Amino acid sequence: MPFSAVLDACVLYPNALRDTLLRVAEAGVYQPLWSERILAEVRGALIRNGLPELSVDRTLSFVRAAFPEAMVEGWEPLEDSMGNHVKDRHVLAAAVRGHADVIVTSNLRDFPSAACEPWDIDVQHPDTFLLYELELAPAVILDVLREQASSTGKPPHSSMTLEDVLASLENCGAPVFVAEVRSWLRR
Repeated sequence: MPFSAVLDACVLYPNALRDTLLRVAEAGVYQPLWSERILAEVRGALIRNGLPELSVDRTLSFVRAAFPEAMVEGWEPLEDSMGNHVKDRHVLAAAVRGHADVIVTSNLRDFPSAACEPWDIDVQHPDTFLLYELELAPAVILDVLREQASSTGKPPHSSMTLEDVLASLENCGAPVFVAEVRSWLRR
């Protein structure tokens, strides 16, 4: 199985970050994983923050269809035995059941190393995760970001610039990754 990462709801919520993480996965750099409960959390957060329910459901149906192998099932019996924060035990249980290498989350404090190390699962902030991906496959990541820019946007502006995408990622909590991408672009 290729390198795999459970994507927590908090990294699937911001549009630019979700788009980047999924495009990087689509490029074959890693295998994304999640559970229905994680996607339900994303759905709830997006709707609570004003996105139309139909739009949210459509987006999540595209996510499910694009990565059918990402769905982790059968994690529920493990949930109560996880030693991390109660509200995120389901995420660690999904990571264990899915044989994930890493959990990508902005809520690092909810996944102490003492709870994750016995399962040999690393926990990374999305900024750190994307930095590792850039280090592993810089040409692929730069191509992904360029493609993201060219295919994102609404009329009358048919696409965003690469700088627009980077600014969005910077605002989503990946400033170190963005700084490193900008450094690569100056080379």
